[in-house]
Amino acid sequence: MRISTGQLYDRSIRSVLENQGDLSDVQRQLASGKKLLRPSDDPVGAAQVIRLTEEIDLIGQYKKNNNLLTNSLEQEETVLDNITDSVNRARQLMIQAGNGALNVDDRKAISIEIGQIRDEIFDAMNSQSANGEYFFAGYQSASPAFSYDPGAAGNKYAFEGDDGINEIQVSNTLSLAVNHSGKAVFEDVFARLTGNIISSVGLTSATSAITVQDQFDKFHKANYDGVNGANNEFQISIVGAVQVEISNVGLGTTVATQPFISGEPFVFNGQEFSISGGVGDTVNFALQQPVKKNITETLNDFYINLRDDSLADGDYQVALNDALVGLDNGLTSIGHATSALGGRMNVAQSVLESNLDLEIANKTARSNIEDVDYAQAVSELSKQEAALQAAQATFSRVTGLSLFDYI
Repeated sequence: MRISTGQLYDRSIRSVLENQGDLSDVQRQLASGKKLLRPSDDPVGAAQVIRLTEEIDLIGQYKKNNNLLTNSLEQEETVLDNITDSVNRARQLMIQAGNGALNVDDRKAISIEIGQIRDEIFDAMNSQSANGEYFFAGYQSASPAFSYDPGAAGNKYAFEGDDGINEIQVSNTLSLAVNHSGKAVFEDVFARLTGNIISSVGLTSATSAITVQDQFDKFHKANYDGVNGANNEFQISIVGAVQVEISNVGLGTTVATQPFISGEPFVFNGQEFSISGGVGDTVNFALQQPVKKNITETLNDFYINLRDDSLADGDYQVALNDALVGLDNGLTSIGHATSALGGRMNVAQSVLESNLDLEIANKTARSNIEDVDYAQAVSELSKQEAALQAAQATFSRVTGLSLFDYI
Protein backbone atom coordinates (compact mmCIF):
# COMPACT_ATOMS: atom_id res chain seq x y z
CA MET A 1 0.00 0.00 0.00
CA ARG A 2 1.29 3.36 -1.00
CA ILE A 3 1.38 6.10 1.64
CA SER A 4 1.08 9.61 0.35
CA THR A 5 3.15 12.45 1.68
CA GLY A 6 0.02 14.06 3.19
CA GLN A 7 -0.84 10.91 5.10
CA LEU A 8 2.69 10.68 6.37
CA TYR A 9 2.56 14.23 7.68
CA ASP A 10 -0.88 13.73 9.25
CA ARG A 11 0.13 10.58 11.08
CA SER A 12 3.36 12.12 12.32
CA ILE A 13 1.61 15.28 13.55
CA ARG A 14 -1.14 13.22 15.24
CA SER A 15 1.48 11.15 17.03
CA VAL A 16 3.27 14.25 18.28
CA LEU A 17 0.02 15.86 19.41
CA GLU A 18 -1.14 12.73 21.24
CA ASN A 19 2.18 12.52 23.05
CA GLN A 20 1.98 16.19 23.91
CA GLY A 21 -1.55 15.67 25.30
CA ASP A 22 -0.48 12.70 27.41
CA LEU A 23 2.49 14.67 28.70
CA SER A 24 0.23 17.65 29.49
CA ASP A 25 -2.17 15.39 31.45
CA VAL A 26 0.66 14.03 33.57
CA GLN A 27 1.96 17.55 34.21
CA ARG A 28 -1.55 18.69 35.27
CA GLN A 29 -1.85 15.68 37.59
CA LEU A 30 1.43 16.59 39.26
CA ALA A 31 0.45 20.26 39.51
CA SER A 32 -3.05 19.62 40.93
CA GLY A 33 -2.33 16.47 42.89
CA LYS A 34 -5.46 14.93 41.35
CA LYS A 35 -5.48 11.77 39.29
CA LEU A 36 -8.96 12.40 37.86
CA LEU A 37 -8.82 15.45 35.63
CA ARG A 38 -12.16 14.79 33.92
CA PRO A 39 -15.07 12.36 34.53
CA SER A 40 -14.11 10.36 31.46
CA ASP A 41 -10.83 9.40 33.12
CA ASP A 42 -12.77 7.09 35.50
CA PRO A 43 -16.60 7.44 35.35
CA VAL A 44 -17.20 5.12 38.33
CA GLY A 45 -14.48 6.74 40.40
CA ALA A 46 -15.74 10.24 39.53
CA ALA A 47 -19.24 9.32 40.76
CA GLN A 48 -17.79 7.99 44.01
CA VAL A 49 -15.76 11.16 44.48
CA ILE A 50 -18.91 13.30 44.09
CA ARG A 51 -20.81 11.20 46.63
CA LEU A 52 -17.92 11.21 49.12
CA THR A 53 -17.50 14.98 48.72
CA GLU A 54 -21.19 15.49 49.48
CA GLU A 55 -20.85 13.33 52.61
CA ILE A 56 -17.79 15.27 53.74
CA ASP A 57 -19.55 18.60 53.20
CA LEU A 58 -22.58 17.32 55.12
CA ILE A 59 -20.39 16.20 58.01
CA GLY A 60 -18.80 19.65 58.00
CA GLN A 61 -22.25 21.18 58.47
CA TYR A 62 -23.04 18.71 61.26
CA LYS A 63 -19.82 19.80 62.99
CA LYS A 64 -20.95 23.43 62.82
CA ASN A 65 -24.38 22.43 64.16
CA ASN A 66 -22.71 20.51 66.97
CA ASN A 67 -20.68 23.56 67.95
CA LEU A 68 -23.82 25.73 67.98
CA LEU A 69 -25.62 23.13 70.07
CA THR A 70 -22.77 22.76 72.56
CA ASN A 71 -22.38 26.52 72.97
CA SER A 72 -26.12 26.94 73.59
CA LEU A 73 -26.23 24.06 76.09
CA GLU A 74 -23.21 25.42 77.96
CA GLN A 75 -24.80 28.88 78.17
CA GLU A 76 -28.07 27.43 79.45
CA GLU A 77 -26.18 25.31 81.98
CA THR A 78 -24.44 28.43 83.26
CA VAL A 79 -27.80 30.18 83.66
CA LEU A 80 -29.29 27.23 85.56
CA ASP A 81 -26.22 26.99 87.79
CA ASN A 82 -26.52 30.68 88.65
CA ILE A 83 -30.23 30.28 89.43
CA THR A 84 -29.43 27.26 91.62
CA ASP A 85 -26.90 29.30 93.59
CA SER A 86 -29.42 32.10 94.05
CA VAL A 87 -32.17 29.72 95.18
CA ASN A 88 -29.82 28.06 97.66
CA ARG A 89 -28.99 31.48 99.08
CA ALA A 90 -32.70 32.28 99.38
CA ARG A 91 -33.24 28.98 101.15
CA GLN A 92 -30.54 29.84 103.69
CA LEU A 93 -32.26 33.14 104.33
CA MET A 94 -35.59 31.37 104.80
CA ILE A 95 -34.12 29.04 107.38
CA GLN A 96 -32.63 32.06 109.09
CA ALA A 97 -36.03 33.78 108.96
CA GLY A 98 -37.52 30.80 110.78
CA ASN A 99 -35.55 31.65 113.90
CA GLY A 100 -38.09 32.47 116.59
CA ALA A 101 -35.75 35.05 118.12
CA LEU A 102 -36.12 37.37 115.12
CA ASN A 103 -38.49 40.28 115.38
CA VAL A 104 -40.49 42.02 112.65
CA ASP A 105 -37.65 44.39 111.76
CA ASP A 106 -35.25 41.45 111.37
CA ARG A 107 -37.65 39.75 108.99
CA LYS A 108 -37.99 42.93 106.95
CA ALA A 109 -34.21 43.13 106.68
CA ILE A 110 -34.16 39.57 105.33
CA SER A 111 -36.98 40.44 102.93
CA ILE A 112 -34.74 43.00 101.20
CA GLU A 113 -32.29 40.33 100.05
CA ILE A 114 -35.12 37.91 99.28
CA GLY A 115 -36.61 40.55 96.98
CA GLN A 116 -33.26 41.10 95.27
CA ILE A 117 -32.81 37.35 94.74
CA ARG A 118 -36.36 37.15 93.35
CA ASP A 119 -35.56 39.87 90.80
CA GLU A 120 -32.22 38.27 89.95
CA ILE A 121 -33.85 34.89 89.26
CA PHE A 122 -36.61 36.52 87.21
CA ASP A 123 -33.97 38.21 85.08
CA ALA A 124 -32.08 34.91 84.66
CA MET A 125 -35.29 33.13 83.59
CA ASN A 126 -35.42 35.65 80.72
CA SER A 127 -31.81 35.04 79.69
CA GLN A 128 -30.92 35.32 76.01
CA SER A 129 -28.49 33.41 73.84
CA ALA A 130 -25.71 35.04 71.82
CA ASN A 131 -28.08 35.57 68.88
CA GLY A 132 -30.70 37.25 71.06
CA GLU A 133 -33.14 34.36 71.49
CA TYR A 134 -34.71 33.71 74.89
CA PHE A 135 -33.57 30.33 76.21
CA PHE A 136 -36.74 29.32 78.04
CA ALA A 137 -39.47 30.75 75.76
CA GLY A 138 -39.87 27.63 73.60
CA TYR A 139 -40.79 28.47 70.01
CA GLN A 140 -41.61 32.03 71.10
CA SER A 141 -37.90 32.75 71.52
CA ALA A 142 -38.15 36.24 70.05
CA SER A 143 -39.92 37.54 73.17
CA PRO A 144 -39.26 37.16 76.93
CA ALA A 145 -40.25 33.86 78.49
CA PHE A 146 -41.71 35.40 81.67
CA SER A 147 -43.53 38.61 82.44
CA TYR A 148 -44.26 40.47 85.67
CA ASP A 149 -47.54 42.24 86.38
CA PRO A 150 -47.66 43.74 89.90
CA GLY A 151 -51.36 44.51 89.50
CA ALA A 152 -52.42 40.97 88.62
CA ALA A 153 -55.14 39.49 90.83
CA GLY A 154 -53.46 36.10 91.07
CA ASN A 155 -49.89 35.20 90.22
CA LYS A 156 -47.73 38.19 89.44
CA TYR A 157 -45.18 36.24 87.37
CA ALA A 158 -46.56 34.59 84.22
CA PHE A 159 -45.02 32.32 81.59
CA GLU A 160 -45.41 33.82 78.12
CA GLY A 161 -43.70 31.16 76.00
CA ASP A 162 -44.81 27.68 74.96
CA ASP A 163 -43.75 24.04 75.29
CA GLY A 164 -41.74 24.12 72.07
CA ILE A 165 -38.29 22.51 72.02
CA ASN A 166 -35.94 23.63 69.25
CA GLU A 167 -33.71 20.91 67.87
CA ILE A 168 -30.50 20.84 65.82
CA GLN A 169 -29.52 17.92 63.61
CA VAL A 170 -26.04 16.65 64.48
CA SER A 171 -25.96 13.53 62.28
CA ASN A 172 -27.94 11.85 59.53
CA THR A 173 -30.26 10.22 62.06
CA LEU A 174 -30.03 12.28 65.26
CA SER A 175 -31.36 15.67 66.34
CA LEU A 176 -30.79 17.07 69.84
CA ALA A 177 -32.82 19.66 71.75
CA VAL A 178 -31.16 23.05 72.02
CA ASN A 179 -33.25 24.41 74.89
CA HIS A 180 -35.65 23.68 77.71
CA SER A 181 -39.06 25.25 77.89
CA GLY A 182 -39.40 27.47 80.93
CA LYS A 183 -42.79 25.90 81.49
CA ALA A 184 -41.20 22.53 82.25
CA VAL A 185 -38.28 23.90 84.28
CA PHE A 186 -39.86 26.75 86.25
CA GLU A 187 -43.62 26.84 85.76
CA ASP A 188 -44.68 23.21 86.24
CA VAL A 189 -43.29 23.05 89.77
CA PHE A 190 -45.66 21.89 92.48
CA ALA A 191 -46.16 23.99 95.57
CA ARG A 192 -46.34 22.28 98.95
CA LEU A 193 -49.00 19.58 99.08
CA THR A 194 -51.39 20.13 101.97
CA GLY A 195 -54.35 18.61 103.76
CA ASN A 196 -56.64 20.68 106.00
CA ILE A 197 -59.37 20.07 108.56
CA ILE A 198 -62.71 21.01 107.00
CA SER A 199 -65.27 20.03 109.66
CA SER A 200 -65.76 18.29 113.01
CA VAL A 201 -68.61 16.84 115.07
CA GLY A 202 -68.60 16.70 118.88
CA LEU A 203 -64.95 17.60 119.40
CA THR A 204 -63.91 20.34 121.79
CA SER A 205 -60.82 21.12 119.70
CA ALA A 206 -59.05 19.88 116.56
CA THR A 207 -55.82 21.04 114.91
CA SER A 208 -53.53 19.61 112.26
CA ALA A 209 -50.12 20.33 110.79
CA ILE A 210 -47.91 18.55 108.30
CA THR A 211 -44.78 17.50 110.18
CA VAL A 212 -43.18 14.98 107.80
CA GLN A 213 -43.61 16.44 104.32
CA ASP A 214 -42.08 13.56 102.35
CA GLN A 215 -44.34 11.03 104.00
CA PHE A 216 -47.41 13.20 103.48
CA ASP A 217 -46.47 13.79 99.82
CA LYS A 218 -46.42 10.04 99.19
CA PHE A 219 -49.84 9.66 100.81
CA HIS A 220 -51.23 12.62 98.86
CA LYS A 221 -49.93 11.39 95.50
CA ALA A 222 -51.21 7.88 96.14
CA ASN A 223 -54.71 8.96 97.22
CA TYR A 224 -55.57 12.28 95.57
CA ASP A 225 -58.40 11.94 93.06
CA GLY A 226 -58.49 14.73 90.49
CA VAL A 227 -61.86 13.60 89.11
CA ASN A 228 -64.02 12.81 92.15
CA GLY A 229 -63.42 15.34 94.92
CA ALA A 230 -65.35 13.30 97.48
CA ASN A 231 -62.58 10.70 97.41
CA ASN A 232 -60.16 13.33 98.75
CA GLU A 233 -62.05 13.67 102.05
CA PHE A 234 -61.11 11.52 105.05
CA GLN A 235 -62.82 11.15 108.43
CA ILE A 236 -61.15 10.46 111.76
CA SER A 237 -63.59 8.79 114.16
CA ILE A 238 -62.92 8.16 117.84
CA VAL A 239 -63.98 4.53 118.14
CA GLY A 240 -62.58 3.87 121.59
CA ALA A 241 -60.99 5.58 124.54
CA VAL A 242 -57.56 4.91 123.05
CA GLN A 243 -58.23 4.34 119.35
CA VAL A 244 -59.26 6.25 116.23
CA GLU A 245 -60.37 4.95 112.85
CA ILE A 246 -59.53 6.79 109.65
CA SER A 247 -61.75 6.20 106.61
CA ASN A 248 -62.19 7.59 103.10
CA VAL A 249 -65.54 9.39 102.97
CA GLY A 250 -66.09 9.06 99.24
CA LEU A 251 -65.11 5.41 98.98
CA GLY A 252 -66.51 4.38 102.34
CA THR A 253 -63.43 2.31 103.15
CA THR A 254 -61.34 2.15 106.30
CA VAL A 255 -57.81 3.39 105.66
CA ALA A 256 -56.21 2.81 109.07
CA THR A 257 -56.71 2.50 112.82
CA GLN A 258 -54.19 3.72 115.35
CA PRO A 259 -53.68 4.52 119.04
CA PHE A 260 -55.11 7.76 120.33
CA ILE A 261 -55.19 9.82 123.54
CA SER A 262 -57.56 12.76 123.74
CA GLY A 263 -55.66 16.04 123.56
CA GLU A 264 -52.39 14.31 122.63
CA PRO A 265 -50.97 14.64 119.10
CA PHE A 266 -50.69 11.65 116.78
CA VAL A 267 -49.27 11.42 113.26
CA PHE A 268 -51.01 9.89 110.27
CA ASN A 269 -48.94 9.67 107.06
CA GLY A 270 -46.88 12.74 107.90
CA GLN A 271 -49.81 14.86 109.12
CA GLU A 272 -50.02 15.53 112.85
CA PHE A 273 -53.46 15.79 114.47
CA SER A 274 -54.36 16.92 117.96
CA ILE A 275 -58.02 16.34 118.84
CA SER A 276 -59.96 16.45 122.10
CA GLY A 277 -63.20 14.52 122.37
CA GLY A 278 -64.90 11.23 123.19
CA VAL A 279 -66.13 8.11 121.50
CA GLY A 280 -68.32 8.89 118.49
CA ASP A 281 -66.78 12.30 117.80
CA THR A 282 -65.38 12.88 114.31
CA VAL A 283 -63.19 15.27 112.38
CA ASN A 284 -62.91 15.47 108.58
CA PHE A 285 -59.87 16.57 106.65
CA ALA A 286 -59.32 16.85 102.90
CA LEU A 287 -56.36 16.58 100.57
CA GLN A 288 -56.00 19.93 98.85
CA GLN A 289 -55.66 20.21 95.08
CA PRO A 290 -52.02 20.32 93.92
CA VAL A 291 -51.00 23.80 92.82
CA LYS A 292 -48.10 24.72 90.53
CA LYS A 293 -46.04 27.80 91.31
CA ASN A 294 -42.78 29.03 89.81
CA ILE A 295 -39.83 30.00 91.96
CA THR A 296 -40.23 33.75 91.54
CA GLU A 297 -43.86 33.53 92.68
CA THR A 298 -42.81 31.49 95.71
CA LEU A 299 -40.16 34.05 96.61
CA ASN A 300 -42.55 36.92 96.06
CA ASP A 301 -45.17 35.37 98.36
CA PHE A 302 -42.60 34.87 101.09
CA TYR A 303 -41.27 38.39 100.54
CA ILE A 304 -44.77 39.72 101.21
CA ASN A 305 -45.19 37.53 104.31
CA LEU A 306 -41.86 38.71 105.71
CA ARG A 307 -43.06 42.29 105.53
CA ASP A 308 -46.53 41.61 106.98
CA ASP A 309 -46.58 42.97 110.55
CA SER A 310 -50.00 41.51 111.27
CA LEU A 311 -49.21 37.91 110.31
CA ALA A 312 -49.74 35.50 113.21
CA ASP A 313 -46.91 33.19 114.21
CA GLY A 314 -48.81 30.10 113.10
CA ASP A 315 -49.62 31.58 109.72
CA TYR A 316 -46.04 32.74 109.34
CA GLN A 317 -44.78 29.22 110.01
CA VAL A 318 -47.13 27.85 107.35
CA ALA A 319 -45.88 30.49 104.88
CA LEU A 320 -42.29 29.55 105.71
CA ASN A 321 -42.98 25.83 105.19
CA ASP A 322 -44.73 26.59 101.89
CA ALA A 323 -41.74 28.63 100.70
CA LEU A 324 -39.14 26.02 101.69
CA VAL A 325 -40.98 23.18 99.98
CA GLY A 326 -41.61 25.34 96.91
CA LEU A 327 -37.91 26.13 96.61
CA ASP A 328 -36.95 22.50 97.16
CA ASN A 329 -39.32 21.40 94.41
CA GLY A 330 -37.93 24.13 92.17
CA LEU A 331 -34.38 22.99 92.84
CA THR A 332 -35.38 19.43 91.96
CA SER A 333 -36.84 20.59 88.65
CA ILE A 334 -33.74 22.66 87.84
CA GLY A 335 -31.56 19.70 88.79
CA HIS A 336 -33.42 17.47 86.33
CA ALA A 337 -32.98 20.07 83.59
CA THR A 338 -29.27 20.39 84.35
CA SER A 339 -28.86 16.62 84.22
CA ALA A 340 -30.62 16.56 80.85
CA LEU A 341 -28.21 19.24 79.58
CA GLY A 342 -25.26 17.16 80.69
CA GLY A 343 -26.67 14.11 78.94
CA ARG A 344 -27.17 16.05 75.71
CA MET A 345 -23.64 17.43 75.84
CA ASN A 346 -22.26 13.91 76.30
CA VAL A 347 -24.27 12.67 73.34
CA ALA A 348 -23.21 15.67 71.25
CA GLN A 349 -19.55 15.00 72.05
CA SER A 350 -19.92 11.32 71.17
CA VAL A 351 -21.64 12.15 67.87
CA LEU A 352 -18.95 14.73 67.08
CA GLU A 353 -16.23 12.15 67.59
CA SER A 354 -18.10 9.68 65.38
CA ASN A 355 -18.50 12.34 62.69
CA LEU A 356 -14.79 13.16 62.85
CA ASP A 357 -13.92 9.48 62.40
CA LEU A 358 -16.36 9.21 59.50
CA GLU A 359 -14.93 12.36 57.94
CA ILE A 360 -11.42 10.92 58.07
CA ALA A 361 -12.62 7.64 56.53
CA ASN A 362 -14.44 9.44 53.71
CA LYS A 363 -11.50 11.70 52.97
CA THR A 364 -9.19 8.69 52.88
CA ALA A 365 -11.54 6.87 50.50
CA ARG A 366 -11.79 9.94 48.26
CA SER A 367 -8.03 10.40 48.31
CA ASN A 368 -7.50 6.79 47.23
CA ILE A 369 -9.73 7.39 44.22
CA GLU A 370 -8.72 10.86 43.00
CA ASP A 371 -5.31 11.72 44.44
CA VAL A 372 -2.27 11.17 42.29
CA ASP A 373 0.52 8.75 43.14
CA TYR A 374 3.51 11.08 42.76
CA ALA A 375 6.09 8.33 42.30
CA GLN A 376 4.01 6.75 39.55
CA ALA A 377 3.22 10.15 38.01
CA VAL A 378 6.87 11.21 37.91
CA SER A 379 7.76 7.93 36.24
CA GLU A 380 4.93 8.45 33.77
CA LEU A 381 6.16 12.00 33.12
CA SER A 382 9.61 10.72 32.18
CA LYS A 383 8.02 8.10 29.96
CA GLN A 384 5.81 10.64 28.18
CA GLU A 385 8.73 13.04 27.70
CA ALA A 386 10.77 10.25 26.09
CA ALA A 387 7.82 9.27 23.90
CA LEU A 388 7.32 12.87 22.79
CA GLN A 389 10.98 13.30 22.01
CA ALA A 390 10.94 10.07 20.00
CA ALA A 391 7.84 11.18 18.11
CA GLN A 392 9.40 14.53 17.33
CA ALA A 393 12.66 12.91 16.18
CA THR A 394 10.76 10.39 14.05
CA PHE A 395 8.69 13.19 12.52
CA SER A 396 11.77 15.14 11.52
CA ARG A 397 13.44 12.03 10.04
CA VAL A 398 10.38 10.82 8.15
CA THR A 399 9.43 14.22 6.78
CA GLY A 400 13.04 14.71 5.63
CA LEU A 401 12.99 11.70 3.24
CA SER A 402 13.14 12.46 -0.53
CA LEU A 403 14.06 10.53 -3.74
CA PHE A 404 16.65 13.16 -4.32
CA ASP A 405 18.56 11.71 -1.36
CA TYR A 406 19.10 8.51 -3.35
CA ILE A 407 19.83 9.94 -6.82
